[in-house]
Amino acid sequence: MAILAGATITALHITTVNFGVLASVMGIAVGIMFYLASIVVVKYVFRYGEAQLRGKNRYITLGGGTFIVLWVMVTVLFYTIGV
Repeated sequence: MAILAGATITALHITTVNFGVLASVMGIAVGIMFYLASIVVVKYVFRYGEAQLRGKNRYITLGGGTFIVLWVMVTVLFYTIGV
């Protein structure tokens, strides 16, 4: 999902040239939307519960750091290579 978020930001050409100072806010909003979608997938599609994740509401924090790092890296990579 983080890779899709980075690809979406690049595909939508969310840059300061196109959106000005709102570009950062829009890019972060896209990342948050994809992260929330991944939470929904883990909770309702894969049906992971407290027993599998070892804690109440653990599906929200589990993998958050990895998501953010991968999302930023993919976005920077795609902008660098000019996709």
